Amino acid sequence: MKKKSFFESDKFAKVLAEDVIRAKQRMEDDPSDFHRREFVRTTYSAIEAQSWQLRMYLIEHVIDKKTASVHEISALKEESYAINDKGEIYIQPRGYSLKVGLRLVFSVLKNHEVPIQIDFGSAEWMNIDHALKIRNRVIHPKSMTDISVSKEEAECCYQAFVYVNNILLSTILGSAFAGINAEINKLLAGKNKSSFFSSAK
Repeated sequence: MKKKSFFESDKFAKVLAEDVIRAKQRMEDDPSDFHRREFVRTTYSAIEAQSWQLRMYLIEHVIDKKTASVHEISALKEESYAINDKGEIYIQPRGYSLKVGLRLVFSVLKNHEVPIQIDFGSAEWMNIDHALKIRNRVIHPKSMTDISVSKEEAECCYQAFVYVNNILLSTILGSAFAGINAEINKLLAGKNKSSFFSSAK
């Protein structure tokens, strides 16, 4: 199955983010368990889409594909490799948790000198775990208690969505500034004799 590019993932992530807005409005108009459950499911789907979008952005706009590790790119794509009985190599999908994916993003950004900071001890980071537990409970209910979602739990899921969205935006801005800074350093070091304006014809 062909993996989505960043631009494809950007489109579907935007659709799911709009779903979050609509689900939030419905929940605020009618704060019932039904609409809170809907909000939890919708929000976590959007979070997972943002995480995938973030990794596709790294592949297309941050890492240098000529020098990047094959393992690095495969990990971002959630792929590993195996060999069948005929000795043929094939791609084997390998998923991992949202938090592991975000830690991978941070590691790749650090390796490619993009100045993004993620506080793994912050309340916002811990909140991702709480949101996942709420989502799992709602998706796989075993009792009436499991399908009851409080206002605080809905807010927890929303804050996790906002947090991951902020990481995505920070990555895009941080990589853009890193690229500009690299070009400036080349000019200052005399390695690039062209002017910023010479290429604009």
